This record gives sequence, structure tokens and C-alpha cells, in this order.
Amino acid sequence: MNKLIITPIALSLLAFALIGCGEGEDAIFGSGGSNKLTISTIERSSNAIARIDTTYNTGARSVKKTNIVGSYNQNLDDLDMSVVLADKFEGTLEDKNIEVKDRVVKRPIYEKNSSNKLKFETSYRTLNLSGVNARDYNAGNSYVNRRGIFTDLNNYTKIPSNIGFPSGSVCYIPVITSERSFFVFDAKDKTGFRTLDNWVSDAEQRFNDKRQSSTTRINIGSNNSQKTAQVKFFAVNNDPEYIYSGVDYDSSIYEADFVDNAAPIPNEDSIRGVVDCTIVNKVAADFLATQITKYY
Repeated sequence: MNKLIITPIALSLLAFALIGCGEGEDAIFGSGGSNKLTISTIERSSNAIARIDTTYNTGARSVKKTNIVGSYNQNLDDLDMSVVLADKFEGTLEDKNIEVKDRVVKRPIYEKNSSNKLKFETSYRTLNLSGVNARDYNAGNSYVNRRGIFTDLNNYTKIPSNIGFPSGSVCYIPVITSERSFFVFDAKDKTGFRTLDNWVSDAEQRFNDKRQSSTTRINIGSNNSQKTAQVKFFAVNNDPEYIYSGVDYDSSIYEADFVDNAAPIPNEDSIRGVVDCTIVNKVAADFLATQITKYY
């Protein structure tokens, strides 16, 4: 799971062909159906760059990684079940009974030891990227003053700034609807920390630029007996806010994603602010993979 920017977009990025050097990996769960939606992201870790494609079918989800540069070895959300913890609630988010209609993906959350389910769905709004290049984003002089369409052309600055996305390129802007706010994690998110306090001490030191932060602790789960902590680093200059979440569950410490059902809808107006266009369709992902292969 993406632990850097933990907002509702984080779970869409769990949805993580293919052009470039390197081989593909994939995992498929459930059974296919007639409705299908594929979303793609470009992920970087150290010197490795990979394309992550997630396809949602009715009843199924598949995750595929294709290396573009080097060998990307970060954990992918390719397991078929995650644990969900909320206020007085414990359950699972599973790769079953997924419903896909056009660009809306519904994934029920099942309550533990119960027939109850929580509503959880993501609607992927679209924005035309045809002709958009790196100069369509203005960093401004502070994070709040940024404007324009931010794409991976801004993340991969070796690509010339006048090269634009081809016709048919689309970015997806995920809008999440959930009955509750919740923490979600799976077996791959297990850390080596012995206590939540140890995890907090480490998380509070993740930036060495002395930026301001705050730490919040709450209890959640079916009896609100599970301990969690969140470390928030505030936005500074052109760098956004970062939130890291840790959970003490079954005597192990996990790094979790957090879905806030009260979070504002992502911005879609490039005049008012920044539109995050780093989740894209196949045409845009093919283009990015080609350009990264050429210039990296």
C-alpha cells in the first residue's frame, strides 16, 4: 500500500501492457465478468520504476506489475483479503462480490462474525489529458498556491517539458463513498516493530527537515480494544501533507492505510488548485512507459 499520501486516493492506488524493459507479474482473484475497469499508476522506489495496472471485473480484481527501469520490489496490494478496523467494528475487504458499472467500483466490507456489510465504493471521474504536458502545472511559491494539472510528467523531469500526452489519454480522479472511516491493512503490511510506541518513534523521524508534525492515538475495533496511531506531517513549501498510520493487531504492528469518509472530494478544477492526474488509462500509461524508457 502507498504510505506516503494517505487520503482516499490511497485505496485507489491499491488498484495498482506493457512497454519498457522488464517482465510482468500478476495475481488474479475471483471470477471475471462483463464490466471491466483498468487503472494504472507509475511507481518509483530508489532507482527502480514500474507500471502497476489494476483491473476490476465484476467479481474479480487483478494486479499486474511491469518493470520499466530496474526491478521494483515494493509490496503490492495483491492479496485477496485485507483487515478493516473502524470504531466498534472489525471486518475484511475481500476480492469477492465486486461490482463494476462503467467507472464505479463497489467492494463491500464484511463485518467479522456477522452477516452485516459496510458500503464502500469508488467512482473514478475523468479528465482529458490529450495535449497536457509538464508546463500545465505551476508549483507556485508554496503548496497552497499550486495550480494546474499534475501528472507523472512532473514527477519524471528528464522527459522534456514540451512533450504532451497523446489523443485518448485520460486521468482518473477517485471519489470514495464509505459508510465509515476505517484503517485497512494486510499481511504484507506487518512490520518488525515490537510495540506501537516503537513504530511511533520511528514514524516521527521519517523526515529530516524538521517539519512540524503531530501524533494522534485512538482505539478502534469491535470492542475498541485495538490501538492505533497516526503521525501527520504538515504541508511545507511545495510538499503536501503526509499521514502515516500504525495498528497494533493480534500482537503485531502493521502499517495501515486510512480512509476518511469525511474527506473533501478531490479537486477537478485546475484553475482553483491542483488536479492530481497520476492515475491514468491505458493510452496514458503506455505513453508514460515509453517516455520513461527513452529518457531514464
